[in-house]
Amino acid sequence: MAAREHMQREGGMGQFGVAIIEADGQFGRPLAKFLADHGFLPELHQDAVALFPRLATRPPQAVLLGCEGEPSATLQTLRRIREMSIVPCLILSGQADDISEILALEAGADGLLDRATPHRALLARLTAVLRRGDWGAVETVPALSVGGWKLIPERRQLLRPDGSECALTTAEFDLMQILAESMGKPVSRDLIAARVFKRPFRAEDRTVDNLVLRLRRKLGPTQQDSIKTIRGAGYLFAGFIGSATRVAVA
Repeated sequence: MAAREHMQREGGMGQFGVAIIEADGQFGRPLAKFLADHGFLPELHQDAVALFPRLATRPPQAVLLGCEGEPSATLQTLRRIREMSIVPCLILSGQADDISEILALEAGADGLLDRATPHRALLARLTAVLRRGDWGAVETVPALSVGGWKLIPERRQLLRPDGSECALTTAEFDLMQILAESMGKPVSRDLIAARVFKRPFRAEDRTVDNLVLRLRRKLGPTQQDSIKTIRGAGYLFAGFIGSATRVAVA
């Protein structure tokens, strides 16, 4: 259901459930109270364990994910959320957490906020994210087979012709799916930035190009030319090398 339709049905932002994953009660409780005072329905959890079972059936409308020790643990939690839901998710980090915005976006976050951000500014960011679009359980999409390789969106897996898995990060899988769905046609950096990182592409930003580079490496040395760089247009997936299903690119 679109965010706008949900707002109209529920009578505004006031009926939006927000899951706050925060081990520090001194930070989490005031934030939950602030959101409740502004009409939201906050749920405060020390970790994400209680959230996971709900994501497929009755997810909250947004998740505020506090950093959990090592940055890798927070990113792993975020990736697991993304495997089950497209619910908007903002990461709340502090200076000691040492987590970069690029890593957060690549893992599927809708944004990274400093824990010192004033509650009113956080509220404005949360409201903007909620107004943007749809959320809920990840839709079931048919598997896509290309030259023996198989892309399975429901399980977020890319399988090689021998059945082994080509392990991809959330951002790498999203990119592979976008390129495969548009096989033979260039996909712009603007579209990739919007769909993978949920933000506009900036000319000086190398995030999209670096993501393509990492995906090529994951596909392996024999598949480096399966993703073509099209000058001025973006990137094009021509099919896997050695496959009968392959698009000729001039």
